[in-house]
Amino acid sequence: MKSVNIGLLGTGFMGRIHTYAYKSIPFYIQSPIVSPRMTAVYSRTPEKALRFKETHGFKKVYSGDWRKLIDDKEVEVVDNALPNFLHYEPCLYALESGKNVICEKPLTVRLEEARRLYEKSLKVGAKTMSVFNYRFLPAVRFMKDFISSGQIGKPFHFRCVFAHSGHIDVNRPWSWKENFETSGGGASADLGIHAIDLARYLIGEILRVAAKERIFIPERKDQMGETKKVTADDAFVSILEFKNGALGTLEATRVGTGYKNYLRVEIHGSEGGLAWNLEDLNYVRVFKVEEPRREQGWKVILMDLPWWFPRGHIGGWQTGHVFALYMFLKAMVEDEEFTPTFYDGYQAQRVLEAIHRSNKENRWIDLDTVR
Repeated sequence: MKSVNIGLLGTGFMGRIHTYAYKSIPFYIQSPIVSPRMTAVYSRTPEKALRFKETHGFKKVYSGDWRKLIDDKEVEVVDNALPNFLHYEPCLYALESGKNVICEKPLTVRLEEARRLYEKSLKVGAKTMSVFNYRFLPAVRFMKDFISSGQIGKPFHFRCVFAHSGHIDVNRPWSWKENFETSGGGASADLGIHAIDLARYLIGEILRVAAKERIFIPERKDQMGETKKVTADDAFVSILEFKNGALGTLEATRVGTGYKNYLRVEIHGSEGGLAWNLEDLNYVRVFKVEEPRREQGWKVILMDLPWWFPRGHIGGWQTGHVFALYMFLKAMVEDEEFTPTFYDGYQAQRVLEAIHRSNKENRWIDLDTVR
């Protein structure tokens, strides 16, 4: 079994999720061919970095300058789980330093930065990953295979909604997530970017977009009690036209009252349909036109893991990170093709940028004009 040395940037929520995923690999995979070694961790706050190291068993700790972790000769993979506005420079530096790079979504807060990272990754030949973890859930893989094998026929319609209630409390403190300049978008960049990636992954490339964004809670108090303006969207809705002729509707909200992590996908085609919801992630609903009319209806299929995973209950949404990070490391040591890469992060960001422009300019935006 090959060991790979991981250098983790960030000890916040996503840093904890990635650490959980790395440490969970042996519990999910019966005979892993690659094992992550928790080599180094970085936090902007020295106390947080040291506490994280001691709690989760990292070998080394860095704080202050993130370049110190990337310069560590033992580190083979730089995993960037920092806030959105700290994605670009560390990822660029890591690529220039010859490291393989994993980056949480969105790839950056600005489209031109996402393009530069993608182009740099091509130039240096590094393995990269944009963390679109939902691609790796068994239900989503099933839908991808179902569509790719032609079982829904010609795709007609993609429908996706991602609803979360995390910002419904008006007393939630203002943070970098409420600032467009540091987040790249609110519900759109945090939740909607996942929906955008699923649209591309399941249906294909997007031709043009029309969208509207809203800020429902325009001001919040920060941790010091100072009132600050919210400039990142609380919700958006959009219409998509795909290059293959399909239509789509896509929306996300972080003020989705009553929901915790409601990601619902529906796909309709000439020969069948699919429906799935992350809050009931072990089941996919399937409809087939070819069934006799009096027997037609939605069939519910219980998802199972591939043969090389243990049988039994799949677990929660975090398992997508387990599968994603393992498959990336496996592709790295075996020099295999892997997606989603920084290319997919860049392409998703092009659609996100089109959504922002459509809202601002009140018109359809052709993706060919968004570079």
